[in-house]
Amino acid sequence: MRTREFFGYLAERENVRLRKEAGDPWPWTDDPILQRYKFTNVKREDDATSRGLIGLHYEPNRNADPKTILLNCALNRYFGTTEFAEARGWLDYDTYDPDFVEDLAADRRSRKERVFTGAYVITNGGISAPKEQVVVQYYISELYNAIPELVEIAQMTRSWRAVAKRMSKILGFGGSGFMSKETLVDTTYTNFWGTSLIEGMAAGRPAILSLPADWGDWSPYGPGARRGAVRVLGHDDIYSVEAQSKRRDVALGVQLMLDLSELSTAHLPFFLAPHDIQFGLCEFDKYERVRLGQGEPKATYRRPK
Repeated sequence: MRTREFFGYLAERENVRLRKEAGDPWPWTDDPILQRYKFTNVKREDDATSRGLIGLHYEPNRNADPKTILLNCALNRYFGTTEFAEARGWLDYDTYDPDFVEDLAADRRSRKERVFTGAYVITNGGISAPKEQVVVQYYISELYNAIPELVEIAQMTRSWRAVAKRMSKILGFGGSGFMSKETLVDTTYTNFWGTSLIEGMAAGRPAILSLPADWGDWSPYGPGARRGAVRVLGHDDIYSVEAQSKRRDVALGVQLMLDLSELSTAHLPFFLAPHDIQFGLCEFDKYERVRLGQGEPKATYRRPK
């Protein structure tokens, strides 16, 4: 297994963040790949959007009604920008008006103001309509109707795996489970999950997190993580990576994430939960594609002036 290389990538990516935030001059690394291309932070809550949403929405409303929390988490991640979250505001489940959200998004897009993130692709799912209409009137509306049931599942099981399984049946939240995962990870920045708490988080993160009972036992496992897992297991050839990732048993992939999570503190000065490992595997696949000349990420890093 290429465990050392995987954690070596994560360690250097974290060092880039620390040097940047310390005000060190660019470049913050000697690694030409990390200098040129964008890679997400090792911990999701260190990303600018997550920090912005935590300060703007989740910390001030951490004790809100669970239905309201889940609705806002889904809206925040489907649009994916703090600018639109700030313009939209925190919306109450009982008074939610989908037309307001759709009209606001359309108006901002017409004025070329930020609405959707460019960090990941939001598809129309084959529906012939403007993107904001598809998201609000199809994806979020179907989720809205299921939210009371989802909250009941969360309260009865305290299992994000159980909630994600039900969400996978909702239009726009199935497939790889990416949007279900994005939404449910955001709920951990609030008291959505009740009394399982972690204290003493670093600056810029919540002082207390409320976590599902199976937080350390499971994480969704999408195509990018599958490819990264195959690379950690020692496959470099791009055709082998693609073929193995499609055949690889999901249960074995989840077990690999759990194993790497347990190993994280032996290689890094902090613990990585399985969902952190899942993000890391996706980014490791991107990194290896560049290193081996197998492709390039779409997003390049703009050198600071």
